[in-house]
This record gives sequence, C-alpha cells and structure tokens, in this order.
Amino acid sequence: MDNNPEFGDDSLWRLAIQNYYPRILNYVYFLTEDRYLAEDIAQETFAKGIAKFHQLKDPDKFFPWLLSIAINTGRTQIERNNRTVPASGMEFYNSKLPVDESPAELFERQETAAQVLKTIGKLSYQEQQVTVMRYYLDMKEKDIAFALGVSTGTVKKQLFRARSRLYNNLQQLFAKEGDQNDR
Repeated sequence: MDNNPEFGDDSLWRLAIQNYYPRILNYVYFLTEDRYLAEDIAQETFAKGIAKFHQLKDPDKFFPWLLSIAINTGRTQIERNNRTVPASGMEFYNSKLPVDESPAELFERQETAAQVLKTIGKLSYQEQQVTVMRYYLDMKEKDIAFALGVSTGTVKKQLFRARSRLYNNLQQLFAKEGDQNDR
C-alpha cells in the first residue's frame, strides 16, 4: 500500500485491518462455515476496500461499508463455488472464560450459547444476518441497513421477527429439556 491518496493513508488501513478484520472474518465464517473461504473473502474485502476507498462518501459508515463489500464478495464467491450457506458452528463467538467461573458454570454457559447459535441457524438468511450484525458485531440498526442496502425499517422488522422466533424456539427447546430432566 502506498500513501497514495487514491488508496487512503497507509496507517489508517493498518488500523482498519487491525480493528475490523477479525469482525469481518467472524461474520463471513458464520455465513460460510468454511474458515479458509472466510479468510479469502475477508482478505478480498480489504483489497477491494483499498481499491474503492474513493467511493466511500461517509467516513462514519466505514465499517458498514466494508461489511457490505464482504457480503457482496461472499455472495460472489459462494455462487462461483456453488456452495451452500450454512449458519451454525459459531464457537468462535463464545466469550472467554471469566476468572471466577466454575467448570459447571462454564459448561452451562457454553451449552446455552450453543443452543442459541443453533436456533439462530434456523432463522431465515436475512434474519440471521441482522441478528449476527446487531448482537454479535454490536452494530446499530442504521449501519446494518447501510451494509445490507435496505431501509432501517426493514432491519427493525427483521430484528423483531428474529427476536420473536428466537424467543419462541428457545422457550420450546428449554421446555423440552426441562421435561426430559424431570424424568
């Protein structure tokens, strides 16, 4: 990378890669369940971002803009490779073990997280996207809308539906588990 204004400032891109590469990689991995493909897409995202930096109109939308490049790059790669897009196995999202957590508490937290992730995987593709962006990438609704190229109202509606389905599915799941434990 040069300090050529066409590509943006070299140090800014290093900072962007440091801050956003892991988030984009994790998001793409969630969609593809293929670590190598996710790495390819994340790297291609930054290469395209550098080449198209001059097209970014609002610097406050930098991360959503990069994420939209990742989404489009991922779609292209998946179509090119004729791959399906599964959405499970997000073990990389589990948080680190708190210092004061017992093994039993850790196990329970991991089991709950696995059930939530499994349930997210049953949502529609659009609902999965907005849920992961909102709750795992901690993005604002307006930034999700920008990244997906939809209105904020659409994002709100998809999040509402996703939360409702997640709540209902998790209630049923935990009720079944409670019934089994009572036996």
